[in-house]
Amino acid sequence: MLRALKNRLRGLVAPSIFLALTYYFGWNAVHGKSGLEAQAAQRTQLQSAQTNAEATHGRLVMWQTKVKDLAGQSIQPDMLDEQAREVLNLSDPNDLVVDLPAAKKAE
Repeated sequence: MLRALKNRLRGLVAPSIFLALTYYFGWNAVHGKSGLEAQAAQRTQLQSAQTNAEATHGRLVMWQTKVKDLAGQSIQPDMLDEQAREVLNLSDPNDLVVDLPAAKKAE
């Protein structure tokens, strides 16, 4: 009887080890540091970084254009005048200023 029990236990050891290894590798394939969940998080992070890079590139191009327009011999007097008025919050005495009514808030 004891011998039959030992034989049965010995027969269950190998399948138990293989099941444990299968569970370990399966769990790591989903939850591990290179698993499916980590890859989904990395894809989201990559998309966010790409969006941020595109926005930053757009701002870079805008500033490069402004600097190019204001640099050296390519200064456009009307653009310089517009920027100065905007910064100083002034208008030319020859400009026509029209006061618009305040927009009503939607209730």
